[in-house]
Amino acid sequence: MDDIVNTILNIPEETQTIEFKRLAGDKVVRKILQTIVAMANTDGGTIILGVDDPEKTALKGCDRIFGVEEDKVLLDEILKEQSKINPQLQGIQFRHIKAQGDKTIVLITVEKSKESLVSLSNDVFTRLNKSNKKLNPQEIVKWSYTKGFIKADKELVDVDFELLQTKYFDVWCGAMGISGGTIQSILSQAGLAKKGQEEILRPTRAAVLLFAEHPTYLMEIHCTVRVIQLRGTLERFETVPNYVSKPKTIGGPIIEVIRNSHEYVLSLLGAGIEIHSGFVNTFKIPERAVKEAITNAVIHRDYRIQRDVEIRVFEDRVEVLSPGLFTYNITANNIGFVRADGERNDLLVKHLREFPNPPNLNFNEGVRAMRAEMDKQNLYPPIFMTYPTYPDSVNVILLNEERPTEWEKVRLYLSRNRYIDNKTARNITGVVQMHDMSRMLKRWTEQGFLVKIDAESKYFKGTKYKLANIDEMGIEQ
Repeated sequence: MDDIVNTILNIPEETQTIEFKRLAGDKVVRKILQTIVAMANTDGGTIILGVDDPEKTALKGCDRIFGVEEDKVLLDEILKEQSKINPQLQGIQFRHIKAQGDKTIVLITVEKSKESLVSLSNDVFTRLNKSNKKLNPQEIVKWSYTKGFIKADKELVDVDFELLQTKYFDVWCGAMGISGGTIQSILSQAGLAKKGQEEILRPTRAAVLLFAEHPTYLMEIHCTVRVIQLRGTLERFETVPNYVSKPKTIGGPIIEVIRNSHEYVLSLLGAGIEIHSGFVNTFKIPERAVKEAITNAVIHRDYRIQRDVEIRVFEDRVEVLSPGLFTYNITANNIGFVRADGERNDLLVKHLREFPNPPNLNFNEGVRAMRAEMDKQNLYPPIFMTYPTYPDSVNVILLNEERPTEWEKVRLYLSRNRYIDNKTARNITGVVQMHDMSRMLKRWTEQGFLVKIDAESKYFKGTKYKLANIDEMGIEQ
């Protein structure tokens, strides 16, 4: 148990997935319940009861441990008041840990909600970096779509069936072995058309995305891909943007959007980009990694958000920004390492698979393939950035940069140890100068591979780092 207590005491600050709470104060039970709901609605997390917040106290080490014995009545009240959480959470655990002086720490572990938003007395909360946010009614609806709790692809739309009787519909019918019947009856039997409250048969959004020549115009939503190639490593919003050429918008039925986006982006990467020195920068990012990133962005996006999938090609990387957050049990930390419990647009994916030679539609397999292909080229692995950095989107970053041997040594050390500081990093990498090592650590932090933990004092030597895909309880996601 001493190891667990030491792990807890070494956590330097609260995060999106970690909160410290002493059982003291009139409103503490309500705040803890709000955090349980907020974590369930975001990416899960752990509430540490009986330990003071390291950023709000001058106490150090074991002196921060007050234990739940500080007010056991409040602990009982937390257990009782859980009934106000709707729906009742199944993936919540209370773990009691004995600390010194007969004090008890309780860890409340909250799993990410997979089926619906969770509320507390009809209030819905989400988790920010170190606090909770109460959502208003409009935000609740938007959050339900971005998290995939409401299926946008199954919604009925006012589009004439004749506009769906295209060559893409014929190809799909041929692949399905369908040779007769009206388009209305065919789509109805396939689950791609249904009757609404008015008892009028209408196509689903998935049907329009699959078969219509111009889905964007028919549904008045953004369902295209916008590709932007930029000079430099930053997008500059000036009088004259730093675009290499006019941004290209790629539309059409979803199978064509994916294929044409693949071809266009790969053609840009194949041609390279002229950098400020006059040389042409060549890209080593593997073709399959690019294809998987684009495919996932198009088929797993939220089709209610009025925004395109945006692909930005910089001198040193490719970014693919997709509207919608990770769904079900998937987080930025565990993506590709665990199997997804479901898909946001399952109706769309199901029927896209029926087309001849469809792209790879397996989300987890695609992410694993991206990592493997980048590794073969000795490039950094894909970076996944999402909420709260991007409130309603996921950004996949493919760096066109080889991994230095120093990084591999630091990564290996951090796979066995929770933190690393500048001195330790120099010892294991052979880098002599402190400032040279600082620049490397800073760059890896900016790229999203490390998380910097600032020193408690003003002295530089107290700063340490941890891997970005390791939670503060020491579990690699």
